[in-house]
Amino acid sequence: MECERMGYWENTTYLQHPDTSAVADAITALFAEEGMRRIARPPRREPNTQEPMQYAGALQNNLWGVAVIPGNREWTIIKTAPFELLGERAPGCSRMRIVELAGRLRVPGFQLNVHDGSDAVMVETDGRGRCLLSGFTGSGVDPDDPLLFHEERLSGDRIIVGFELLPFEPRMIASPDPVTELIDYHALAGSLAAALAGTNSSWRDNMTCLDLIEHKPLPISGAHDLYFEWPARDRSFEWPGGDRSD
Repeated sequence: MECERMGYWENTTYLQHPDTSAVADAITALFAEEGMRRIARPPRREPNTQEPMQYAGALQNNLWGVAVIPGNREWTIIKTAPFELLGERAPGCSRMRIVELAGRLRVPGFQLNVHDGSDAVMVETDGRGRCLLSGFTGSGVDPDDPLLFHEERLSGDRIIVGFELLPFEPRMIASPDPVTELIDYHALAGSLAAALAGTNSSWRDNMTCLDLIEHKPLPISGAHDLYFEWPARDRSFEWPGGDRSD
């Protein structure tokens, strides 16, 4: 959405890796270590009114969906449901899932999260364990603490989202409008998609996340849709995050 309108949300991860199959395998291995079992695409369904795969976090969902989509210039695009799944930490882990995933593949990557068009958080990782965050959450993850993104502390010195860790040229920074002092996060997301997603740029829209929630197949050459479930029917298994929604 343009900065003048409210309601634009985006949660997209980019990894500088050309092989979507290798990325899908790395995601499967990473999630398996959390106890998530890879399953076939479930039957089509209608989302709930307060759909937990859209509005809740990883540990409040029995099912996760991931779309791995080929991009441009050796980039891969990842969409998830829950929407910020890779921006959260696994239980007992000190790093976000995106940092762990990029480290396994030894590639840089980033995640852009736009909340209601009014604020955004950028997560950068170099594929070697380094991570840097910029932006603020506003109406997003924790409205009472705009400098807290899940378990990650943001910095008041980096309120404007932009790349500092990754060597993009020209350096992409979201500049405030000189009159309104608002940032057009929709334009920023669009420029990133045009450069890195190429002909699949439209799939970085959060409608792809909703497709995962509805269990729709991805009509994209080279893409993978992945689904994972917790062993909810195994009574000997204890949920890492307590009770979960179906």
